[in-house]
Amino acid sequence: MEIPAKKNRGGSLTREQFLLPEMRIVASLRQQGVDDEAIVARVKNENLFQYPTERMLANRAIVCIKRLDALFPGEVQCALRGVDPQTAFDAVHAIVELIAVGAPSQAAQANLYAMMCRYDLIDELMRVEIGERLACFDYTFTPMDLDAFITRFQVEYADAAKWADSTVYRIKSTLMSCLYQVGIAAAHSDDLHPVFMEPDLQDAIEALGDVDAVRAFTGQVM
Repeated sequence: MEIPAKKNRGGSLTREQFLLPEMRIVASLRQQGVDDEAIVARVKNENLFQYPTERMLANRAIVCIKRLDALFPGEVQCALRGVDPQTAFDAVHAIVELIAVGAPSQAAQANLYAMMCRYDLIDELMRVEIGERLACFDYTFTPMDLDAFITRFQVEYADAAKWADSTVYRIKSTLMSCLYQVGIAAAHSDDLHPVFMEPDLQDAIEALGDVDAVRAFTGQVM
């Protein structure tokens, strides 16, 4: 079984962004059985991301690999959720498949879920802020709400408290961009929109025992 990737607090989101095209390429290579070292080499040598320079190619490939790795919850977490590790492994394979070859909406939702698994900041935004609001039929999320969320997050995590103001500004922009990508929010609007979660993705997430993540997208109490 795969070893789950260590969670990232979220400060690196200023550089890493949503990266859906890159995620689709890396997920496709992984589904083809290409090992991680070869994925990084191919991305760099063939410029698979079509970047103007090679400087960020290897780094971005590794970012994508770590997101995919974070999907597997690990055997301890599987035990806590009452999920068989093989079932979890199969569910992760299904999610990676959606990122690789699914429809754009499937890939975007699956990528956001992978980001929830990888970054504490995205996870708490979706579960605590967005999911709770949608479940309570509160369909607004203002810039002030985002500011308050970031402040609470920095109070909770000492390393996040060290973020510079410029970093916080870029993080907030990235968080909203992620919500735009899946249709939960729209530019120049404070409205939230429950999304229709792709059934294949919902089935896979439920197989992982992570029903709270479904509520984060839809507002539906499972």
